[in-house]
Amino acid sequence: TTALDNMDDEEKDEDVEEYKLQAEALKDKGNEAFQAGDTNTAIAFFSNAIDIDPDNHVYYSNRSAAYMKADSKGKALKDAEKCVELAPTWSKGYSRLGAAQQSLKRFDAAIDTFKKGIELDPNNKALWSSLKACQASLDVDRKHRFAAAEIERQAETERLKRLEEIRKEIKEDRERRLQEEKAEKEEDLLSGFLTEITARSEAEGKDNSNEAKVEAPEGEDDMLAGFFNEISSKPENSDTAAVSKSSVDPSSEQETKQENVLTEKYTNQDLGDGRTQVERLLSSHYEWKNLNPYAVFQLDIDATEEDIKYRYKKLSLKVHPDRLRGVENAREAFEEVKNAYLRLTDESQRKTTILHIENATDEAKKERRKLILKGTKETDLPSMEDFIKVKVMKHFAEIERMRRISDKNMKAYNARDKMQETEEKEKIQKFQEFDKNWSEEDRRDKRIGNWRDFQVEPESKKLKSSSYKEEKREQTKHGVVKLETWKKKWK
Repeated sequence: TTALDNMDDEEKDEDVEEYKLQAEALKDKGNEAFQAGDTNTAIAFFSNAIDIDPDNHVYYSNRSAAYMKADSKGKALKDAEKCVELAPTWSKGYSRLGAAQQSLKRFDAAIDTFKKGIELDPNNKALWSSLKACQASLDVDRKHRFAAAEIERQAETERLKRLEEIRKEIKEDRERRLQEEKAEKEEDLLSGFLTEITARSEAEGKDNSNEAKVEAPEGEDDMLAGFFNEISSKPENSDTAAVSKSSVDPSSEQETKQENVLTEKYTNQDLGDGRTQVERLLSSHYEWKNLNPYAVFQLDIDATEEDIKYRYKKLSLKVHPDRLRGVENAREAFEEVKNAYLRLTDESQRKTTILHIENATDEAKKERRKLILKGTKETDLPSMEDFIKVKVMKHFAEIERMRRISDKNMKAYNARDKMQETEEKEKIQKFQEFDKNWSEEDRRDKRIGNWRDFQVEPESKKLKSSSYKEEKREQTKHGVVKLETWKKKWK
């Protein structure tokens, strides 16, 4: 505690006015109370002295010290400012003001105040000591504030990171659901496509529809009816049925060909105009019909590489969107031709395609022979050419369906693995946070303290029951019953 100040000897004259003597007497009583530790009484005496002599800076200085001791920092600051205002050249006032500012954590202002006091009294050791202590407190406060700011930044970073993860999860979940819906829709379309082909093929065998078009079932839309008529109608010329003819009797064609030689039947084949090709390539269910690249190019499996290149040039020129600017969807037809060419120029894909066509052809022949052996007349069945054509389409559609199912299962498997990995990371993170919180000393002590408090629970908290009495039972011999006992307990 800083010692209180007394008035200068010069101010004590014999002619001093009576009110100043009264104020001095109150100040002295305040000093005595302050030294005795009675802060509130000291503040009251200093306040009375200020009321009598409000221009005396010493009274404000002493009351500021008393307010500081009573932890009234705001009032201490106000009295210190008044003291400096009344006596700007008194160094002790700057000491009071700096102490009040420092207590309110106004370290920069306190340092400036102490420096002003040192300028007035360079040899004042108390001011120098207060200045060093204030600078040290400023450094500690800055470290604490920087640490708190760093914790807040880390928390904000974690929050933003978690928010970004949540947004990413929501986006991935939305994309996954869209992909699943799209896959389900495509699967439904494919199932409908396969059902339509099968139904139409069976209807052809029963109705002998080689010479007439079969109408679509009642309730089907125009696109489905057109699709039925398309796959069931007999090709008008040999050009549109090139693939089927080759599939009927592949042994009749020469097995080995020079790949760099054009085949005359393909060079002389009439492909029609561009509009006709666009309609053919983009007919109903074209996404399933064009799975067979040979059907897109209207070629047999015996076509050479030169035949494929030549046919690509002719078809791409006919359906090119620059030449068919007035034709809608010309770009899509061109892309279908381009995709078919890419599959056929890839040697492995071309061999796989030929193998699928040959397998479908063999299955169609076996199935047709079984139907004939069972008693179906050959005239009641579709022609071999149409029968194989439908079988090849169904074969490629089934392969595509299985591929999409496989992709869907693979995506679901990857999503499940990713979800499990995320859950595992979250479990590890939660365990680390729990372990960190558990190892904090203050929380451990608090838990131990709570346990100890529970062990030494005061008597007042224990449950008491004044109405409880221990039941007393009469000891009787085993097997002996008092017949009148129930009457005693009847009420």
